[in-house]
Amino acid sequence: MFEAFDAFLSLPTPVMAVLVLLFWGLIAFAVHRLVVPRLCGPDGRRLGRFEAEVTSQIALAFGLLISFNAVWVWDRAERVRGAIHDEAAALGRIVDDAEDIVAEGGSRSAERGEAIRLAVDAYATDLIEREWPGLADGTIDRTRPESFSRLRATLRTYGDEAMHDALQVAQDARELRIRDGLAYMQPSRWGVVFLLAVLLLVSIGALHGDAPRGRRLALTLVTLAISFCFVVLFVNARPFIGPNAMKPDALREIAQRAGQPFDAKESRG
Repeated sequence: MFEAFDAFLSLPTPVMAVLVLLFWGLIAFAVHRLVVPRLCGPDGRRLGRFEAEVTSQIALAFGLLISFNAVWVWDRAERVRGAIHDEAAALGRIVDDAEDIVAEGGSRSAERGEAIRLAVDAYATDLIEREWPGLADGTIDRTRPESFSRLRATLRTYGDEAMHDALQVAQDARELRIRDGLAYMQPSRWGVVFLLAVLLLVSIGALHGDAPRGRRLALTLVTLAISFCFVVLFVNARPFIGPNAMKPDALREIAQRAGQPFDAKESRG
């Protein structure tokens, strides 16, 4: 089920929007042509007067639940985005400290700084080329990569306490990025939102049971509103899937810096 959902989310946003609109349009058409005539009769008066307050309460419940789900989706995306930047910033601090070691002068300092630089370069490149694609298809290995172990061993030999602290921050940020980035919203939450949307359409149809033209217009407008809500949720449902997927740009900058020998760089002043 999740594989099919991810495949749907990977579609371009316009295609996804059209499919969502078609789906809810079919449901609205069924409500207009099948459900409402059965409930309200051919003339739309079988149920008598249908109070608008009923529709308002269902619409309120739908709006609140959509809002709760949207908050969960957006908060999760912000946590993942923050973790990516924290991870890159921590690795960047290690590169800065390694550059300071080289700037101290001496062959021993140069050896230490270059060893750390190469280890950071290997780890950042590993994250970009091997780990990042796995975030999209769910094949990521949650265990620490071998390049991380080599970087930690290098810091034990050549680094200092500040570098070890930065590596711990990078490690914690990576775990947060993976855990929250691969998290799914509970299917029951999607199901409740779907059922409330269907109830809202039925309620709108029953409210205009005796006015087919007004019912068509009302159902069209509500269908558009429901579709827009679902598209917004779908576009942000998975941080590493789809046209708005998060990219490792911050890590690429670190890999680019670490990939250049320090003696070829200008002094940071």
